[in-house]
Amino acid sequence: MTTPAELEISGHYIAIARLWFTEGWTGSLAMADDIFSEDLRTNGVHVGVAGPVTRIRDRLTGFPDVTTSIEDVFVSGDKLAVTLIWRGTHTGPYGGLSATGNAVEVRDTAIWHFQGGKVIAILTLQDQFGILKQIGYLPESVHAA
Repeated sequence: MTTPAELEISGHYIAIARLWFTEGWTGSLAMADDIFSEDLRTNGVHVGVAGPVTRIRDRLTGFPDVTTSIEDVFVSGDKLAVTLIWRGTHTGPYGGLSATGNAVEVRDTAIWHFQGGKVIAILTLQDQFGILKQIGYLPESVHAA
């Protein structure tokens, strides 16, 4: 049975994730220092707080009108899983590609590991294939397996 303390911490983790994926992802990056550890690793690579901040700055350069819809959020112990969809218009450079003006809708899944009140590890999966097709880098004739 879940204790009141566990429910409280789960609610706290969910609130942090919702804040980051809605407000942080649209440019309110100052909160990153309160959310992420300097020891943060993303997909096994040490990135520190600068990792998620740089990722969002790059995304906002390419898709300045980005919006996020959180689909699901789950907490188990010190881990949080979130699935979301982000949308935007490719009006600036992104990933080395010039702006196309194309609208995109991208699925993203992240698993956060908390320790000492901050995120110390992220496993993230984003539909890069879908982005490349939607911005016209890959032809329509190319399909995912």
